[in-house]
Amino acid sequence: MIAAELLRDAVVVDGHTDVPSRLFHHPADLRERLPDGHVDLPRLRDGGVSALVFALFVPGPLEPAAGWKHALALYDCVERQLHAGELELVASAEAVRRTAVEGAVGVLIGLENGRPLLLPTVLARCSALGVRYVTLTHNESHEWCDAATDEARHGGLSDDGVRIVREMQRRGILVDVSHVSDAAVAQVLDAVRGPVVASHSSARALCDHPRNLPDPLVREIARRGGVVMANCVPAFLDDPAAQASRARLAEYRRRTADLPADDLAARRAVQDAMAPDFRLPPVPLSRFVDHVVHLVEVAGEEHVGIGTDFDGTTEVPVGFEDVSRFPALVEELHARGLPASALRQILGENFLRVLGEAERRAA
Repeated sequence: MIAAELLRDAVVVDGHTDVPSRLFHHPADLRERLPDGHVDLPRLRDGGVSALVFALFVPGPLEPAAGWKHALALYDCVERQLHAGELELVASAEAVRRTAVEGAVGVLIGLENGRPLLLPTVLARCSALGVRYVTLTHNESHEWCDAATDEARHGGLSDDGVRIVREMQRRGILVDVSHVSDAAVAQVLDAVRGPVVASHSSARALCDHPRNLPDPLVREIARRGGVVMANCVPAFLDDPAAQASRARLAEYRRRTADLPADDLAARRAVQDAMAPDFRLPPVPLSRFVDHVVHLVEVAGEEHVGIGTDFDGTTEVPVGFEDVSRFPALVEELHARGLPASALRQILGENFLRVLGEAERRAA
């Protein structure tokens, strides 16, 4: 089987997971095989995953100071999971390769929702903590960036937003354009030199969801040397699931409208309570593969990756239930005609290339 052969020595990187939020709300030991969630060390080893990004997710309603405090609490959750030879913190492409050779799984840090970067010291703190990319916003537009799933406040980026993304690049922190509006993506591409990433975004041509990227922006990200990393959340893969997801988000916003912005436990309780009554239609692994193949056709095999969004979703594709199922993804992609050379790039080499490029530009 191609998967077993390829995964023996390929560097496989999952470009976006929400493991820190899972640990914050439901503490666990990732060294154990867990009965729930999508990520733990035994399943990472089963799937042949070499490294993954742990996103420090800042909920949109949190003001910048409160958001940064929450990000630091998530970082503390991550630190408690780190063990030499098992899960190791890494902050460079070279370190990812080293831990892969040594048999450990590398943990890269991302910040999801850059609203706290409005504060003058936060970007420097991100550099010190080893944050490798910042997703500029989440589902809500904020003081300096418009979100794909909210009303526009700036027509893309504010002047502060342009300043922030340029300073990110100066520090070697990748700009992540997942979650941001089309106008904001275009402005990012005008504002920075060098590659950007979309750490967990699929193809709008196949599923009309604003979280997905339209083909012209996919091509432009590729033209600048960047990478679009396909997201496996069913809501972004198939139109019926997208419609159901929109209805669920609207209901969630209605139910949480009167909750304090910093009452994260109450907001999570609403989300958990809604889950049984707002399930999305099932979507198979083959539909996720459709998106990966489409992105390859549009951008080229050098500009596509995988960013699952595992542990940030209650639904996953049938056949791709957690990180242990990466071999199934590899087999399906190979069956669609992608050779081993392309699979190596998609599974990790493309992301490591842009990570290395960001490091070189900063140096």
